[in-house]
Amino acid sequence: MGDEQIMRELIQYGYEKLEKNNAYPFCAFVVRNGVIVSKGYNSKVNLYGDKTTHGEMEAFAKACKTLQIKNLLFGKEYELFTTCEPCLACFDTALWHKIGRIVFSVNRHDFPEYFHDHPYSIEEFETQRPDLISIKRNVLHDEGIALFTKAKQKYGW
Repeated sequence: MGDEQIMRELIQYGYEKLEKNNAYPFCAFVVRNGVIVSKGYNSKVNLYGDKTTHGEMEAFAKACKTLQIKNLLFGKEYELFTTCEPCLACFDTALWHKIGRIVFSVNRHDFPEYFHDHPYSIEEFETQRPDLISIKRNVLHDEGIALFTKAKQKYGW
């Protein structure tokens, strides 16, 4: 699958979790060679108030279990697709796992209220270390905006 097809499926997954699980729309897939290895969503953030259980973290945990990765490294052939620009913790975790590329739809400038408690810039990291990870922004941006707008309406953000 290509980037837009994977992102389309990810955004649809976000709508599904928003409606069926009352989850926030921050969802992620770990992908290898165009194949989705694992899926994650904010399953516990709004349930328990645990900010460490982001969709990216759940996707990484499921991928480790599925792939039986013991050294905690995926490698450059793996990609992280997210509905929203990753927070610093999720970005760092992608770096630790040696993920080769991050692809996201909505960015921190679209909904700055989601990033109010952790100001940072992926752009600064990219400038300093462009060899470590590739970032692709705003894939199906309008569709991602629609997903987050629906969540804002549902939760009154």
